[in-house]
Amino acid sequence: MFGFVIGTICLFLLIGVLRRGRGFGGHHRHGGYRPGFAPRAFLWRLLRRIDATPAQEKVFRDEAAGLRDAVHGLRGELKASGRDLAVALRDETLDRQKLESVYRKQDELLAALRQRLSDAMGRIHSTLDARQRNEIADLLERGGRSSCC
Repeated sequence: MFGFVIGTICLFLLIGVLRRGRGFGGHHRHGGYRPGFAPRAFLWRLLRRIDATPAQEKVFRDEAAGLRDAVHGLRGELKASGRDLAVALRDETLDRQKLESVYRKQDELLAALRQRLSDAMGRIHSTLDARQRNEIADLLERGGRSSCC
């Protein structure tokens, strides 16, 4: 009985959240959904924090867009890998060669993404001065949290 009451309360709370339009990715002032707003806001705050020049902002934005496109391109490939794994699980016997093939494909995709990330970090690093690099490094060490709290 107690579990039913807790479940009902959780259901009402979920419905309330959904009715207000609070979804992942940010909100528009008038309650509309704006996918991708949160990453742009994070980038804007970071650029403001390090006092980036317009040229530096352009490099950051271009690299962020390139990385976002690379990740979106990988999604389809990773879904295909999931389907391949599902086929391997449905077979009567587990084909280890199929699994290794899927793992090899995933490793190649992740290696390409790592290379793209390294290239982007190199281009960003070359545009920053020592103070800005130290500020970003400090943020990374603290896990993105501000030093004021």
